Amino acid sequence: MSDRRSDENSGAPGESPEPSSFDPVLEISVPDDRDDLIDLVAAHLYAAGSSGSSHESAGGRTLVIAWFPDATSLAIAETQLAEVEGLTLRPSSRPRIDWLAHYEDSLVAMEIGGCFVVAPRAELIADTGRIAIVIPQEQAFGTGSHETTWMCLELLEGMELHGATGLDVGTGSGILAIAMAKLGARRVFGFDNDLADTWGVVAKNLARNGVAEGQVSYFFASAEALAPSHRFDVITMNILPHVIIQLLPDVVPSLAPSGRLITSGILVTQKDDVIAAAVTHGLKLADERTRGEWWAGAFCSAGERR
Repeated sequence: MSDRRSDENSGAPGESPEPSSFDPVLEISVPDDRDDLIDLVAAHLYAAGSSGSSHESAGGRTLVIAWFPDATSLAIAETQLAEVEGLTLRPSSRPRIDWLAHYEDSLVAMEIGGCFVVAPRAELIADTGRIAIVIPQEQAFGTGSHETTWMCLELLEGMELHGATGLDVGTGSGILAIAMAKLGARRVFGFDNDLADTWGVVAKNLARNGVAEGQVSYFFASAEALAPSHRFDVITMNILPHVIIQLLPDVVPSLAPSGRLITSGILVTQKDDVIAAAVTHGLKLADERTRGEWWAGAFCSAGERR
C-alpha cells in the first residue's frame, strides 16, 4: 500500500463534488510508541478490503488513513478495529486515489523462498535460474506481494509436486495454480466464486506465464461443486479464515490420503480457530509459516507421519 494523502473536502465552498470522485475512508489514530498496533491495523485493513492507506504523524500519534471501495468494507474494518485497545477511529470521506498508478511507480521483482521470483512485468525479472511468475496488478487477489501469497509459495516449494494434481480454492489471479504447474504438477484446477473480479484474469496470466494448454483449468462455482471421487495431492486455500472453516467439509474429502492442504490469509490471532477446525476434519498441522501478523499452515492426514 502506498503512503499518500489528499486533503478532505478540497473543493470550492458550496461546490458539490462528484460522488464518483470520493471514497469512504477510516482515520485510525495510533500512539507513536505502539509499532505493534500499526502492523495489526495494516493486517485488519487488508483483510477488510482497503484499497490503500497513508500514514502521517502529529502530536505523538500516527494517523493511518485507509481508503475503501465502499461503505460495507469500511464498516467491517471499523468493527474489527473497535476491539483493539489504544485506537481512535473516525469514518470520513476523501478524494479517490489511483492506487494502481502509485503501484506502477514502484514496480520490482520479488525473490520469494528459495526458488521463485515474482514480478508484474517480465522485463523486471533477471535470469537468475529462479522460477519466474509474471502477475500484473489486476482486480483479482494474489499478486505475490502480500505475505499471505508469499507464505503459500514458500510452503509449495517444499513439497514434491512433480506429476501431482493440484487444486487452488479461491484462485483469484491464478498465481498459486501457476506456481504448482511450474513446480511440475501434472494437472491443476483453480476455482473461484468471484466471477466479476476473476473473469479473464486467470486466462491472461496462464498465457503470459507460458503454462501448457490443459495443464491448468479454472472454473467458477462454489465448493459444493467439488466431486468427492476426485482427489488432489495439494490443495491451496488463500482466503479469509471464516471462509476456510466454512469450506473444509467440502474441500477435505477432495484431499488425497497423503495429500497436503495449505491454508493462508489468516491473522496469527485467528490461526487456532483454523487449526481446531482442521483437526475436526481429520487433519493435523504438518508445517507453518509466519510473516508479520499473518500465518499460513500446511495440513496432512492425522494418521500420516510427518
